[in-house]
Amino acid sequence: MPNKLPLTIDDNEYLEALRKKKTFPLHLHIDGSIPVGTLFSMAKKRGRVLKLPKKDANEQEISYSSEKERIIDSEEKLREFQYGLLSKYHINDVFDIPISFMQTRDDIVETCVALSHYLRTQNSPYAEVRFAPQYHLTQGLSLTQVIGYALEGLAKGREETGVTTRLIASIDRKVDVERAIDIVNAVLCFRNEVLGIDLACVENGNPPEKHYEAVKLTFGTQLKRTFHAGEMCSEEENLKNIYTSLTLLQAHGISHAIQLHKRFYRGYDLIEMMVRNGVRLESNPISNYNFFINSVADLHLDQLLDKGVFVTINPDDPAMWPQGDLVYGLYHLGKLYGLKFVDKVIRNSVLCAWGLKTEEKMSYLKEVM
Repeated sequence: MPNKLPLTIDDNEYLEALRKKKTFPLHLHIDGSIPVGTLFSMAKKRGRVLKLPKKDANEQEISYSSEKERIIDSEEKLREFQYGLLSKYHINDVFDIPISFMQTRDDIVETCVALSHYLRTQNSPYAEVRFAPQYHLTQGLSLTQVIGYALEGLAKGREETGVTTRLIASIDRKVDVERAIDIVNAVLCFRNEVLGIDLACVENGNPPEKHYEAVKLTFGTQLKRTFHAGEMCSEEENLKNIYTSLTLLQAHGISHAIQLHKRFYRGYDLIEMMVRNGVRLESNPISNYNFFINSVADLHLDQLLDKGVFVTINPDDPAMWPQGDLVYGLYHLGKLYGLKFVDKVIRNSVLCAWGLKTEEKMSYLKEVM
C-alpha cells in the first residue's frame, strides 16, 4: 500500500461550488456507503455492542489494555475503525459491521433507505448501487429474498427522498464456480428490476475467466455486465484482467482499471476496445489513492477522456475513508484538469447510466450543461 500524506482541501469555495452540481454515481457499494451515524444508531437500537477486532490487517494479535478498550462506544470510534481499512484492520473485519446489519428483511430495507437519504445529501438524484447477495444469508434468507428485499428498500428510499437507485448484483470472486452460477440464476429471476452483475472483491488469484460459466448465463439477456478489473494486481496481471473482461466476458463496464492508460496488452489496444464498444470506465480515484496509487494523477484520466473513453467518477465505498464522498474526487480532479473535465465526466455518468431512459438522460443533461 503506498505510503503518502492525506489529501488536503485548500479551496473551500471551489469545493462548495462542486457540491451544488448534480452527480450520478454509477459505482457505489451499499455496505461501504452506509453513514456511520446510521450504523451506530442501528447498533444502539438493537442493543448490540460493537467491538474492534482481535487481530490487525496482517493477522497479528492486537494488544488492548482491557476488553473495554475494544468496545466501539461512539460514532467517532466507529469512523476511525472504518478508516483503518487495510492499513490497520482486515477488510473482512471492517465490512463485517455494515454487513451484519443487512441480514434480515427489515435491516436490508432500512440500510437501503439510509443509502437513499445519503445520496440526497450528495445532490445525487440517480445512482447505480451494488451489493453482494451472498453476504446476507447468515440468518436464513435465500439469495432471491435478499435481492428482493434490497429492491424493496431502494423503492422505499425513492418514495422518501426522490432519489432513483438501480441495483447491480456483485459476485465475490473468491466464491467457487457453482456458487457464482447460483447467484446469477437468482439475479435472472429479477432481470427486469436488477440492472446487471459485477465481479468484485479480491482480484489476486481470482481472474475474470474463473467465473465465465456464471457470466455466460447473462449473454443474450438485458442484464449489463460490469467487472472490477485492473485494480489490485501487478501491471501485467491488471492489463490481462481488463483484456479478459472486455473480450471473454463481454463487459459493458470496467471498474478501476488503474493502468488502462498503458493502453496495450500484448499488442491489443485496450483503449480502442473500450471506445469502440462503448464500455464505460467506472473510475474510483479516491479509493485508488488510498490503496493502490500515489496520486490521482497516476490514473491519467484526462488522457483517457481525450481518447474518447467514457470516463465516469465514482465514490466506491464512501464511508470507508476520509474524503470518501464523490464531490472530493471531483474536487481533486478538477484542481488537476479544470472545471471542463469535471463537467464532462458528470455528463458521461448521465450518458452511461444503464437505468435511465433517453428522455430522462436528456432532461438531466440540460441540468448539468
